[in-house]
Amino acid sequence: MQLNNIKLFICCLFFAPLAAVFAQKRDSLEQVLEGGNLTSQEELSTLEMLYQETPEEDSLSGVYLRRLLELTRKLDDKDKFGSWAVAFFHSQSPGVQSVEEKIKFLKEAASQEEKIQDSRVKGNVYLKLGGAFFNLSRFDSAIYYYQESISRFGPGDSIFVADAEFFAGQAYDYQGDLLNAMEKYQQARDIYELLDDKDYVNYVTGGMAILFSRFGIYEEADKIRETLIEAYRESNESGEIGIQLYNRAEDLRKQNRYDEQLATLLQIEEMRPLEPERPYFDLMLTIAFANYFGKKEDIQQQLSYYQKAKELIPSVPQFLENNPSWLYTEALLMRNQRKTEEANQLAIAYLKKVKPTNDMDHIIRGMEIVAQTYEDLGRTKEAAATWKNLNSFKDSLNSANKTTTFAYYQTLYETEKKEREILDKTRELEEVSLKSEARTRLFLFVIGGLLIVGGGGFLTKSLQQAKKEKKLQERFSHELLISQEEERKRISKDLHDGLGQSLLLIKNRVALSRDENTGEMLDTAISELRAIARSLHPMQLEKLGLSKATEQLLDQIDRETELFVSAEIDQLDDSLTKVQELHLYRILQECLNNILKHAEATAIRVCLGQKENEIQLKIEDNGKGFDFSERYHDFQSLGLKTLKERTAAIQGIMKVSSEKGKGSQFTFTVYA
Repeated sequence: MQLNNIKLFICCLFFAPLAAVFAQKRDSLEQVLEGGNLTSQEELSTLEMLYQETPEEDSLSGVYLRRLLELTRKLDDKDKFGSWAVAFFHSQSPGVQSVEEKIKFLKEAASQEEKIQDSRVKGNVYLKLGGAFFNLSRFDSAIYYYQESISRFGPGDSIFVADAEFFAGQAYDYQGDLLNAMEKYQQARDIYELLDDKDYVNYVTGGMAILFSRFGIYEEADKIRETLIEAYRESNESGEIGIQLYNRAEDLRKQNRYDEQLATLLQIEEMRPLEPERPYFDLMLTIAFANYFGKKEDIQQQLSYYQKAKELIPSVPQFLENNPSWLYTEALLMRNQRKTEEANQLAIAYLKKVKPTNDMDHIIRGMEIVAQTYEDLGRTKEAAATWKNLNSFKDSLNSANKTTTFAYYQTLYETEKKEREILDKTRELEEVSLKSEARTRLFLFVIGGLLIVGGGGFLTKSLQQAKKEKKLQERFSHELLISQEEERKRISKDLHDGLGQSLLLIKNRVALSRDENTGEMLDTAISELRAIARSLHPMQLEKLGLSKATEQLLDQIDRETELFVSAEIDQLDDSLTKVQELHLYRILQECLNNILKHAEATAIRVCLGQKENEIQLKIEDNGKGFDFSERYHDFQSLGLKTLKERTAAIQGIMKVSSEKGKGSQFTFTVYA
């Protein structure tokens, strides 16, 4: 402590003269401003310098911001007004902490966005509007403005687009929308990876682990955390390792694996002091110990950690105001000390605080301790009612999960059913082809005999018939492929309009019964159902084009498998029709699926390029290979026949090169 005082004294000696200089400069600028005789632009420049010379936490900082907003409004400078509205949102000045006022200025800037020239200013206005509504827990509005900001940023604003995707994912996360949140997190992570921003890649990845944890998918969450811990060990970031271990301990607590929870908390304790220092984390870790020993009814240890946590609270401003979990810790301590009335009041206050947050874990903990304290007081009626509400809440969560699962498996069933129908049709085509070949041989034999006696007419007719049948077969195959894509779209639409509408009707009936928790869970199920319906059709292909969609597909395989993936992808610039792009994308998917399922490969390479009017897709792997002739004539190898039919549908050429033990190479050529 004595050393800290010496450091503080030295800092004061060093910074005191600088502070005096800044104060003197600010006073001079104030005199210039008050002296008058300034043009509007001179006044603006002076105010900007004053703002820059004033610490953000100073109340004068807020005064200057208001004057800057008024002056830029008067000058009709929309770009600068938007910039200062964004600065107003970020300001820490005591006089500008009203979220409603921040929204007012940002909305004023947004209402005149057509006059804002700078795309970054325009996008940030909408991005901060999303942040303002997020802070008010109005997540639907937050998501809307985050999405709107993405369309307003320019080509050089990728980092802001990534932020918007990430923040939208957090908003979906807080709404309990697993699928949309995960989609947004993945999109944000992809952009951060392209920008080589490793810190934010890890930060988003950690958010994905928390998302899995919130929905009880603990195994996936822990796999992600283990990967992050290894990465942080390599960079010697003990503070980040501590955070991941703390989150793991919380997951173990939710699963009632208390011995493993304690072992993980002690592992963090052994690592201290963590770098860099994190007062908030130290406080939460101490509270976790107190709660653990409280659940074990070890009052001596519980009280020891409770006192340590109480000493740490002043080092974390506004902790008691923003974090209701302290009420739970106090309620647990009062209950173990047999101060049942105080414990009950604290438990009720805790539950009241956490209900609006929609945090399932906190709500369940709150209802449990309220019911327990009612029982301690002998108020059996209130205890029974609370336990009943808790069971209803858990049942509503299970009901929503079952609805989501039903929607998913119905989609899977419909897809598999259609694939079986296509397989049956393909087999019928094979039988027709075999019969056609037999008839052709018979015709040739008869015609050969007739040729001997001078008849050549039958040969011509037979050849024409064979060509006609071949064309009919190719046309039938092409129509089947088109029918498949249309059927997928139909299934997607039926799921959205059919089951989606049914869920909405259920929601309306639930609303009539005023069961808000179940209504919220049904909202989540509806959102997830719509996401599943959209996933049946490759929307990324329509939005991004073949090249970008191919890159995303390969990036996904690279992330989610142990395969080494290399690629050379050219931008095709609308060289192909939508139908050609769709078939090539399906061809790529089929090849990659075959490699993942059968090839036993460790590496794949994909090339997509254009040379004059020729588009070529090449897929290579180093797997076990196969005999093409054996595989093609095997009815079970539907994949190779589908590849050939899709290639023929776009008048392309398919070449296959493979030997057992030497890998495979598929080349598809299409003329633009």
